[in-house]
Amino acid sequence: METVNCVICGSPEQRPLFEKASRTGILFTLVRCPVCGLQYVSPRPGPDEIGAFYSESYFTERTDRGYNDYFSEKTRLEIERVIRLNLRDLGFFEFEKGLGAEKRVLDIGCAAGYFLSLMNDRGWETTGVDISPSCVEFARGAGIAVYEDDYLEIAFARPFDLITLWASIEHLHYPDRFIEKARDELKPGGRLFISTCRAGGLNFMRLYGKDWRFYNFPEHLYFFSRPAIKKLLEGKGFRIVQCATYGSGFGKAGSFTRKIADIMAKRLRLGDMMLIAAEKV
Repeated sequence: METVNCVICGSPEQRPLFEKASRTGILFTLVRCPVCGLQYVSPRPGPDEIGAFYSESYFTERTDRGYNDYFSEKTRLEIERVIRLNLRDLGFFEFEKGLGAEKRVLDIGCAAGYFLSLMNDRGWETTGVDISPSCVEFARGAGIAVYEDDYLEIAFARPFDLITLWASIEHLHYPDRFIEKARDELKPGGRLFISTCRAGGLNFMRLYGKDWRFYNFPEHLYFFSRPAIKKLLEGKGFRIVQCATYGSGFGKAGSFTRKIADIMAKRLRLGDMMLIAAEKV
């Protein structure tokens, strides 16, 4: 286990919030930085140990830590639906119109490549990165160019117009380094899209306490509020150009109650997920 400083302000000070067990029964502690307010897990498994907390079932069995058959056609269609909504909320289609004929996108944590398949259909040159062998195999089988590697260890010959982190930044050991590298690999005026769970502010997470659906330790290591992620991005040479929230986690998935709660979360900006579009400056 490693104890880490805050990735935003560098403070070594930590205020414990609560403990929660992993699916294997190991207790982990969520802490809060008293300087900038960032929530994160510390101590935590190092990059070489974290893989033991993921398994093949993470993508095939529905739990609070995984998916319900991520590789199924039903899941693909639902993910594509959410992606299209996210792209709209992030101003993607207007951004895309201002680009030239050659458009390049990199998806970090691309999983099965569903987003990149959509971008291929729109005429983009696509590249993905993921560390899950099963996801990489699936994406490559669909014709997606994917690296099975740590993004921090890869060098790209040409810059990108768009880099995305869809529900990935909360899993990263070094989100600050990822964002810094992403900025270096974007074209001038290029954009970074992030979706992640939203801690802090007035949102549906407040209903659940430590039982919040995204407090999955240690698969999720970081929990950003909007001010926290804004500070991180601005410190790495980005400015936020668009933001939105969505999702409630309230009621049973697919139920009328969930649908109404999700509508409220969207319209009233109470979502426990947030979307950020940031431009390289």
